[in-house]
Amino acid sequence: MQTKWNLKRVNYLAHLWLGLILGLYFVVIGITGSLLVFGREIDLWLNPQLLRVKVEGERVPLSVVMANFKAAYPTLKASYINYPTQADGSYSIRIGPNQASQLYVYLNPYTGKVIGDRTRAGHLYGFLCYLHFYLLFGQAGWTANGYGAILVTVMLLTGLWLWWPNARAGASVWQSRFRIKAGMGIKKLLYDIHNVAGIYPLAFSLIFTLTTLEFVFPDVTKNVVYAMTGEVAAPKVVVKPKGQAKDLDELVRIADAALEGNIRRVSFPSSASAPLTMRKEWDDWNVNRNHASLSIDPYEGKVVQIEDTRNAGLGRKIIQYCIPLHFGLWGGVPVKILYVLLGLIPLASFVTGFWHWRLREQAAKEVAGKMAAAKERLASRAYSGSLGD
Repeated sequence: MQTKWNLKRVNYLAHLWLGLILGLYFVVIGITGSLLVFGREIDLWLNPQLLRVKVEGERVPLSVVMANFKAAYPTLKASYINYPTQADGSYSIRIGPNQASQLYVYLNPYTGKVIGDRTRAGHLYGFLCYLHFYLLFGQAGWTANGYGAILVTVMLLTGLWLWWPNARAGASVWQSRFRIKAGMGIKKLLYDIHNVAGIYPLAFSLIFTLTTLEFVFPDVTKNVVYAMTGEVAAPKVVVKPKGQAKDLDELVRIADAALEGNIRRVSFPSSASAPLTMRKEWDDWNVNRNHASLSIDPYEGKVVQIEDTRNAGLGRKIIQYCIPLHFGLWGGVPVKILYVLLGLIPLASFVTGFWHWRLREQAAKEVAGKMAAAKERLASRAYSGSLGD
């Protein structure tokens, strides 16, 4: 019996202090997550001058776009270029590491001309992304989010352990854990709200933390998932430098012809031995998130690897669905609205948990004060009695 009490006490203290320490962090992540659910739509509404263009004729070759970029930004090196998903969308080129000053340059696909640029944290949508993903601290914040997800997972599981009724609990006890009962005082109300806010969205909360681990620690996650499913990760592509790389437009044409689909991104080689890569998607991407990554040898002009998620095994499918599950990209507007509400759960949990803890502390102090006063009175009477003797 004593061991059971110790275990419960340890779980309670772990849940309490993780909640107090991580509470504000969890609230910030939740609220920014809610705002980012419709972030792209808001960004498009606020910044049409960068993200919208006039459709006029055919798109110019990618080499023209990149030449105009180099002319405007001669000292900068592009990491990749995103293709527009709509006919009136603009190209966006990313430059530099993941930090607040990371630059995005926007170009017109039909003229190839530079429209403008902005830093990652220099606009509302980018700032919210930088806060949510990087905690305003670049790669260090990204890594901290991974460890934060581990600790929040522990907090959620200890909360579940504390919520779970004992083996002898009847139906009425189980039912009470799923509802809020009014008229029982503020402490009981806060306790019920905290329980309900934790148990109903628990599956989604765990999805958010576990998918975060895949984002932050992709290699470890893939090794674990592939080991469980008996799959082998695709080998890293390394090319042998052979003089001058082939023309960019020719490389794009070769890769585009190798597999049907819509070009969504072209990533430029990060070193002389790295391939040029192309990401392709299909019109049903918003439904199943299928995509393909093509690696092209820029010297030989050959496609050396194609990773097509339509042919992927279970392990790769699990990894593939981390993004839609985390961001609510799998059920249309109703699911997005649900995710907005889910992002507010940490706020409700933190407020009710903190408030309930403060009331418990105050009540404990009052009890301790009364006991101390009672002991003092008893001691005083005993002393008075001894004087009478």
